[in-house]
Amino acid sequence: IPTIVRKNEFVVKNSRSLRRDLDLTLSENKQMLAKNMFIFGQCMEGTQFYGLFGMVLSLYRQNKFPGIGQMFRYTLRDESNHIELCRNLFMDLVEENQEIWTAEFRQDLVDTMREAVATEKEVSADEFEHYIDFIADRRLQGCGLQPLNPGISNPLPWLAEMMDIRKEQNFFEGKVTDYQKASALTVSSDDDL
Repeated sequence: IPTIVRKNEFVVKNSRSLRRDLDLTLSENKQMLAKNMFIFGQCMEGTQFYGLFGMVLSLYRQNKFPGIGQMFRYTLRDESNHIELCRNLFMDLVEENQEIWTAEFRQDLVDTMREAVATEKEVSADEFEHYIDFIADRRLQGCGLQPLNPGISNPLPWLAEMMDIRKEQNFFEGKVTDYQKASALTVSSDDDL
């Protein structure tokens, strides 16, 4: 699928240079590491994944695929943690190495987000394109960078409500009936299987 190939190329062209013996005393290598943290945490998980989740949760909101929708809601808790972890690591790396936080590097990160958004929009409808712009700006601002679309608002407030699942809720703490309601499977005995 051409759009998936382009997304893969976007990641590989940036991460190909990372290797175990990378000399992190060099500023350009610190920037490369920081850029990859930004790409994986903010561009991919923080923006592109949210576009996908939004599409699935839109179906869930319409009472379609309730089981998968519920799984995605639980997955979002983990994704939110990954995004925040990558953002914190990125921001700590920048804080500890101020020499890498140049105007050119900041612009490179904004341009990288622009590219991530463009690859995601190749497979998205207008409303989700607007949502992806909104999410991308949240990720940029969270890293102290200028947004691509200043002042943009969330076009899908219901999606924010679903994606901001209660963080303290544990998948294993739910009642059996909670999952049964969301399941499209019928109850059967072991003999029927």
